[in-house]
Amino acid sequence: MGALIPLVARLLGIETDVLLRRLKENAVAFTAIALFALIGLVFLLVAAYTALTWWVGPLWSPLIIAAAAFVIAIILYIALQIQQAALRRREEERKREAETTAVMAGAALSALPELFHNPLVRNVGLPVAIYAALLLFSSSPRPKRAAKTDSDHS
Repeated sequence: MGALIPLVARLLGIETDVLLRRLKENAVAFTAIALFALIGLVFLLVAAYTALTWWVGPLWSPLIIAAAAFVIAIILYIALQIQQAALRRREEERKREAETTAVMAGAALSALPELFHNPLVRNVGLPVAIYAALLLFSSSPRPKRAAKTDSDHS
């Protein structure tokens, strides 16, 4: 399984070694950015605590900040649950479609022997179906014909 991920990444055009090298080169910068963002967040909380202390008192200000943090955490948790439920629903729909396709293909394959007993289907229908499949699955696009104008006829 470990060798499969780089192979799939290469097939998708993702250069994992280039990506890893960039991450390693920028690791110090990303760490510094995260550190200063954390310092900024702490000072915002200190400022909010100070402002709330002047406004509602020293007992209520930390409770308000804690309640706000819990409300944000609960909102994020609910959003995550909704997202996971939507992903599960899409995955179940894909599975259902795959099962339906498999059942239809199985029914079609089981009906083939009965159809081939009919000479009309065997002699006319089969070549038409093969030709339609060939046209449907051919990978080379046919060039479009240029439209003739009146000047082309002169």
